[in-house]
Amino acid sequence: MKENNQNIYQRYLENSVYTDVGNYKDFVLSLPEDIPAIGMLICGQITHPSMYFTEPSSYLEEAYYGKFASYPKNRFKNEDELYITAVAMIAGILRLDKTGFTKNRDVTKRITVSCRQASVLFSAVLKAKAIPCRSRAGFMDFGDSGDSYMEHWVNEYWDFKENRWVLADVDGYYEYEQRFGYSQFDLSRRKFVTASEAWLGLRRNTLQKKLDVFSPIPLEGVCEYLFMDFHALMNNEIFYSYQPLYLRGGLQALCESELQELDSLAELLANPDENMEQIERLWTENEKFTILTNNTQNIYYDTL
Repeated sequence: MKENNQNIYQRYLENSVYTDVGNYKDFVLSLPEDIPAIGMLICGQITHPSMYFTEPSSYLEEAYYGKFASYPKNRFKNEDELYITAVAMIAGILRLDKTGFTKNRDVTKRITVSCRQASVLFSAVLKAKAIPCRSRAGFMDFGDSGDSYMEHWVNEYWDFKENRWVLADVDGYYEYEQRFGYSQFDLSRRKFVTASEAWLGLRRNTLQKKLDVFSPIPLEGVCEYLFMDFHALMNNEIFYSYQPLYLRGGLQALCESELQELDSLAELLANPDENMEQIERLWTENEKFTILTNNTQNIYYDTL
């Protein structure tokens, strides 16, 4: 690790309200030290909500989950809002099975959460083990052809031996090693389009990759991920519905100079380590980037 970069990596040992493990520190420290083993354990504690809204896979049921039909009908098929923090996730997992983080739990013993939660939990465990880790919000190629990139959260953890950030995805059993010859815990950069790359590519009409964005207006959806990535890089891994208050009216309410301000943010986020000082300055000085709203309610102030 370079001396002049130590402050940057030290940042990603720090916890947020989302990644702090609280009284579960000893439990987390008892988990394996091997990072892929940690990643697979986390995969084994969660089920992605999409599993309950698609045709059940008999292979996945037999190999990993058990029968999806056995999932209790009185539980939400998406529990993201119940488990926003690492503490809540660990508590939920241990409530369902007190024996600990067990390999390939049955679906009835897993929490049902999506990629942001998986990323937060992985960051929390690695930080507790003194491994710098950060969550990233962007777009993932779940195949190997680069045909389409879907909204997704992943992680970057610091490899001290190789002196680099390693890209990892703990949100499911992708079996990339069997399918393509590489690990989901050490992914090629071509697998992931950062939110900043997507924003600038759309704004400049230079993006050569197809984005699968849930928003009917692609740039609006990418903007949401741009701010989620900005906050995640500042150790504030905000929930999907938390967005800057000033964007409540959508991008159509912004003038061109305000859109260019977002271009400048994206340019900084394209190389966060090199631009960390400027990013931190935005974080502390530009309140409109940090004052958030949860849907239509301002979560900082009762009234405007």
